Amino acid sequence: MLDLFYFLINSEKELCDSAAPVLRLVGIVVFGIKVVVPIILIVVGMIDLAKAVTEKSEDNIKKAQQALIKKAIAAVLVFLVVTIVGLLMKLVGDESYNQCMDCINDPFGKCEVSK
Repeated sequence: MLDLFYFLINSEKELCDSAAPVLRLVGIVVFGIKVVVPIILIVVGMIDLAKAVTEKSEDNIKKAQQALIKKAIAAVLVFLVVTIVGLLMKLVGDESYNQCMDCINDPFGKCEVSK
């Protein structure tokens, strides 16, 4: 319980340093949602379209095209939602919040995990 109070009383820099491993994990998850999910959606849609083209059925091709368009729109929306939430958080947060965001925005580079 005392660790929680010590954690809350520390300065912003110490707070970011002590929370760096968690923030880095959150950054990796955000990166996965922002990059990997849209790529998977588009690749799966392209595979479905390729299967429909090899069947040479007009109805299947049209259905696959519509599905590919829907998946591409979903991929763009997933990317934009994460970006818009990050932008809103930058606008709402103060300077101390922006210091901690380095680990979330760039978990593979700027985030220095204290040992």
